[in-house]
Amino acid sequence: MDVLTKVPVREQEAAARAKNFDEVCLGYNKEEAMEEAARCINCKNAQCIKGCPVAIDIPAFIEQVKLGNIAEAYQIISQSSALPAVCGRVCPQESQCEGKCIRGIKGDPISIGKLERFVADWARENNIKPEPAKEKNGKKVAVIGSGPAGLTCAGDLARLGYDVTIFEALHEAGGVLVYGIPEFRLPKEEVVAKEIANVESLGVKIEKNVIIGKSITIDELIEEEGYEMYLIHI
Repeated sequence: MDVLTKVPVREQEAAARAKNFDEVCLGYNKEEAMEEAARCINCKNAQCIKGCPVAIDIPAFIEQVKLGNIAEAYQIISQSSALPAVCGRVCPQESQCEGKCIRGIKGDPISIGKLERFVADWARENNIKPEPAKEKNGKKVAVIGSGPAGLTCAGDLARLGYDVTIFEALHEAGGVLVYGIPEFRLPKEEVVAKEIANVESLGVKIEKNVIIGKSITIDELIEEEGYEMYLIHI
């Protein structure tokens, strides 16, 4: 194995993708992911974590991929990220985690994003879900907006034991993930809908077609519905 060069990622052939709107990148299979993960040198002072906005324990999840423990790798990622299949596809890894990768000084950085995508897709195909909170704290939180920030916030709060409801003005949850990113980059039914379902599996409720300030006010949420906090994501 050439440790300086990343394992190539399979894509649709140009002649085929010119005739459809399916996802262009096909991602790694398990063997390719394990080979790429083996390139990681598991830095003691991991700069990749510092480059990740949500501080995923990247060396830890990659180590599990290297060993073939994909379910364990998924749970490590899920401790920090509610949307790994999305982030593995659309995060700018080249300027974040991969941009800080030490392996990239003398060769290609580890394909962290593609490994995250593989782990999340494998978990979806094998019906592996993120682990919910062990107990509830009895406090209700309203999250206004179901875009990536709202979904992430709701997932994090649910894992901390809060009873979370997302209020979405439109008829589909997902925000820019649904309405702003094209299908060939981010499949809606196969990826986005399943990621949202994973957030709901943590106990998060999503109410669509609710316009805060018109359908219901913030004061009504607090005084009549019993919400103790609200967070608005624009």
